[in-house]
Amino acid sequence: MNSHSLDHTTKKLGHIRVAGPDKKGIIATVTTHLFKNNLNIEDIDQRILEGFLVMNMVVDLKEAPSIPQLREGLKEVGQKIGMEITLQLEESRKIRHVALLVTKEPHCLNTLLKEMDSGKIKGRPVLILGNRPDLEPIAKKHKIPFFYSASTNRREHENFILEKLSEADIDLIVLARYMQILSPEFCFRYEGKMINIHPSLLPSFPGARAYSQAYHKGVEVVGVTSHFVTTDLDQGPIICQDAFKVDKNRDTLERIIEKGKKLEAKVLAQAVKLYCENRLALRRGKVIDSRQMHEFEKQVREFYK
Repeated sequence: MNSHSLDHTTKKLGHIRVAGPDKKGIIATVTTHLFKNNLNIEDIDQRILEGFLVMNMVVDLKEAPSIPQLREGLKEVGQKIGMEITLQLEESRKIRHVALLVTKEPHCLNTLLKEMDSGKIKGRPVLILGNRPDLEPIAKKHKIPFFYSASTNRREHENFILEKLSEADIDLIVLARYMQILSPEFCFRYEGKMINIHPSLLPSFPGARAYSQAYHKGVEVVGVTSHFVTTDLDQGPIICQDAFKVDKNRDTLERIIEKGKKLEAKVLAQAVKLYCENRLALRRGKVIDSRQMHEFEKQVREFYK
């Protein structure tokens, strides 16, 4: 939520996320605990996919107990009902904590780290995870923890990632040319908190070898797309796009790929910058900008009056 439309002299906002296997009484148990601790729910959004529940809430913490006490209470409730419950304070989000998922191509990672180091992106890379060790030297150069799992078993690999993410306080996950297909369950868990870069102007040419697809179709314009990750592969809500014209007399496939890589790094960095500045969010499956966020918050406040 953006501070321009909320009176922070009267409100202290926090974001609570509940995730885990759905079962009877989950929502009632969590909301009852919040009310008992004098938290007012400003917004609530819950979805269920194949028996897995994700619930996001914006709460007013003004009358709540101390934050450590509140976090401990939520942890106990989560353990009791078998759910993961996290609390993040809006005031602590000036510099977002970012986890980067990578494979072997360094161009997006290098650009993101450069712009975070310079302050152009208000984010801090707290973790780099991969399915190969290729980019570990970059992580070491920037003194960022790096972990990788080469397991070809998707469940094992995702459990490894989940374990590492759970050990860190993460606001955003960025797929910086991470060349693994994540399961719908994983994507659903982090919907609205995970951004990808795809080498085409989506919805055209989803999936693998997008530049090759475009080249062999003879397109005159090639581009890239940053988007939120959802359960549908390369179909998430679009954040940013950019493109270049193809010179059919000079541009080989290799030349197109090199041009595309420069755009990938640029467009992914744009999307991450917007997210870290709280200028966009995913609401009800759609990307909304800061102006729409203000209107959304106004509607929520009117609803809960």
